[in-house]
Amino acid sequence: MATKCYNAYINALWAFTLLVHLSATQGLSDNRCYLENGASSENFFVSENNSVGSIIGQIRVHGDPRPGGTIALHLKETDSPVAISPGTKNLTLRRKLDKEGIDGPSSVFVNLICERLHTLDPGFVIPINIRVTDANDNSPVFINAPYVLNISEVTVVGTRVLQGVHAVDNDQQGPFSSVKYSVLPGPHSDYFEFENELEGTLVLKKPLDYETLKSFDVNIRAQDHGEPPRKTDTVLTVHVVDADDQNPRFLDDRYTATVPEPPKRGSALITKPREIKAFDQDLGINAPIFYTFNGIGTDYTYFKINRNSGKVTLSRDLGDGDLQHPATLVIRATQQDNPDRYALATLTVSRDVGNGIRFLHRIFYIKVPESTPVGATVSTFTNNRPNQHLRYFVSDQNVLKTFAINTKGELSLKKKLDYEDKAEHIFKVFATDGITNDSSVVNVTVEDVNEWEPRFRYPHYEFFVTGQPNELIGRIEAADGDKNDKLTLTLTGVNASNFFITPTGELRLREAGPHSGVANLAVVATDSGNPPRRASVPVTVHFPDSGDVAGIISSRGNNGAPLLLAGLGAILLLLAFVIALLVAYICKAKRNPRQELPTLQPEKSQATPTVAERMNNPMFGDRVKSPMATAMGGIPSDLVKSRIPSPKVHPAPQPPAWPSSASSTRTKKLSWGDDKTDSDSTDNINNIDTTPKLIDNSNLTVYF
Repeated sequence: MATKCYNAYINALWAFTLLVHLSATQGLSDNRCYLENGASSENFFVSENNSVGSIIGQIRVHGDPRPGGTIALHLKETDSPVAISPGTKNLTLRRKLDKEGIDGPSSVFVNLICERLHTLDPGFVIPINIRVTDANDNSPVFINAPYVLNISEVTVVGTRVLQGVHAVDNDQQGPFSSVKYSVLPGPHSDYFEFENELEGTLVLKKPLDYETLKSFDVNIRAQDHGEPPRKTDTVLTVHVVDADDQNPRFLDDRYTATVPEPPKRGSALITKPREIKAFDQDLGINAPIFYTFNGIGTDYTYFKINRNSGKVTLSRDLGDGDLQHPATLVIRATQQDNPDRYALATLTVSRDVGNGIRFLHRIFYIKVPESTPVGATVSTFTNNRPNQHLRYFVSDQNVLKTFAINTKGELSLKKKLDYEDKAEHIFKVFATDGITNDSSVVNVTVEDVNEWEPRFRYPHYEFFVTGQPNELIGRIEAADGDKNDKLTLTLTGVNASNFFITPTGELRLREAGPHSGVANLAVVATDSGNPPRRASVPVTVHFPDSGDVAGIISSRGNNGAPLLLAGLGAILLLLAFVIALLVAYICKAKRNPRQELPTLQPEKSQATPTVAERMNNPMFGDRVKSPMATAMGGIPSDLVKSRIPSPKVHPAPQPPAWPSSASSTRTKKLSWGDDKTDSDSTDNINNIDTTPKLIDNSNLTVYF
C-alpha cells in the first residue's frame, strides 16, 4: 500500500515538472499577438467611397483567431465605425467615412485587443490608425444659381458681360475640386462664351438686337476634373435691353393728298394711303415723335403741319393761280429725346385735276453721259397728274430711234449715245389724257466721256541729227478720238533732259554739247479728259560719231573748207559727166524718132518696210508720205500744216499703205515744151505716170 502511494506521488511530481518545463519553454518562444512586420501599430488608407460592410483591411498579427484557435481579437472602442469580424482578422466598415467630414468621420483611430488563449497573460493592445482618402464623390455646386443677365443691345462684341458665375466642389483640394465652365450647345449658345474655362467670366460673342430677340436662355455647365468627371448644369436667363439705336420710321415712305375745295385756310388735307404717322423703331424705348417740314420754298408757305399729330392743313386761302403744279413736301419725324434720330417722307399735294394736264417745266434740261447703257431711264416728264398713265408724243419721230417714252412719262434710251456723233437732242414732247393736253421742250445734252486713249502716228520714231543747239529733230504727231480732248506732250526717259518738245509736236535739242551715239527717250501724250488717259511712244535719236564727215566739219569750223570744196568739185564733175551722157543720148534719139524706148521706172526701195508702213491708222487720214518721212519715221512739216486728223480714234490703229512713189529714191522729170513738172513738189507727186510711153520728138520724158 505504501509502495503504491509512493509511485503515484512520483508520477505526479514528474508530470508537474514536465508541465513547468513545457510552460517555460513556450514562454520563451510564444509570438502570438505580435504583428508580422514587427511594428507596434497598424495603419490603413481607406477611400471615402467604400460602402458599409466592406472589408477595409486585415490585421497582420500572429495567431489563429478562429474558434479553437490560439488568439482572440476584439476592439476596445465599442462605438467605432469599424469592427473586427468574429473569428477573422478582417477589419470591416460599420459606418460611412467622408474625407470632408460631412457624412462621416474623416479619420479613425481604434485600439485592437489581442488575447493569448490558454495562458494567464494579459491581452495585447495594438493601435490601428485609419486614414480616409478623397474620392470624387461631390459634384460642383453653382453659387447663387440660376443666373439672370440684363444686357444692352448696343454692347460691343468681346465685352465681359458677367463675372459672377461660380461653382464650388467640396472634394479635397486637387483635381476633384477643380472646376471648369462651358456653355452648353443650344439655340442661343452662340451669343456667349467663357473667357477662360477655369474662370466664370462670360464674354459677348455675337451682337444683340432687341427688335429681333428680347429674351432667351443659355445653359451653362460646371465640371470637375475627376475620372469620370462630375458635373452640374444651370440656366442663364438673358434679357436684352433696348437701346436708342434705331431711327423713327414712317408707316409709308410716300404720301399723296389733294387740296380740298374750296381751298380755305385751315382745311385739312386727306392723305393717302393713310394718315401721316411715324413711330420709334426702338420698341423698348418708344420715344415720342414730333413732325416738321424739312425744307423751304414757295410750296411750303401754302401749308402747315401739326407738330404732334402730323396733320397737314392749308396755311392760307389759295387763289386760282396758286399751286398750279403738284408740290412735293418733305416731312421730318424726329425723336423728342434725341434730335439726331429722325426719318423723312414725302407728301405730294396737287389741286383738282379738272383744270387740265400741265407739265411742271416748260423746258426739260437733261444731261446724259454717253456711257449710259441702253434701257436706262434718264428722266421723267413730271406733270400735275403724278402716277397717272397718259399718252405722250414727240415732234420728231426720228427721236424715237434713240429714246423711248412710256405712259408714266419716263424717258429711256433705245440706242447708245455718242457725243462725237451728236452732242445734243432737242425736240418737243406732248402729253394728253384724251381731253386736255400740254407740251414742253426737251433738251438732252450728251456729256462727253473719255473713251479713247491718245494715238501716235507711228509706233516708233527714229531721227538722225547733227547735234546743233535748238535743232529741229523731227515732229511727233498724236491725236485723240474724243472730240474736245486736248493733248499735252511730255518727254520721259534717261536722255529726255537733253531735248524738249513744243505743243505742236516739234522735238528739238535743248543745247549743244558733245553728243554722240544713240539717245533713247519716250514721248507721253496725255489727254484732257476726266479721268485723263495717256499713251507713250519710243523715240531714238542718232548723233554723229566722231569719225563722221559732218562731225569733222562741224568740229573743225573754218579749217574744213578745203575739204568741203573738194567734195563739191567732185560732185559737180560727176554731174557734168551725167549731163554729157544725156545730151548724147538725146541726139541719138532725135535721129531715130520712131524708135520705141521704155520709160525708166524709179527703183522700189529694197528696205524692209517698217512697222508703221505695215499698219493702217485711220486717225491720220490716207495721204502720201514723203521720202523724208519714210527715212526718218517722222512727219514732214509741210504735211503737218495741211493735216486735219479725224476726230474719232479707232482702238487698233493701222498705218496706211503708202503708194510706191514714197520711195527714198529721188525722181527727176525732164521735158520739152510748156509742160514742166518738178518731182520734188508734194502736190504733183501723185500725178507722175509711171507706165511705159512712146517717146516723141516734141515731148521727151526720161526717168532715172
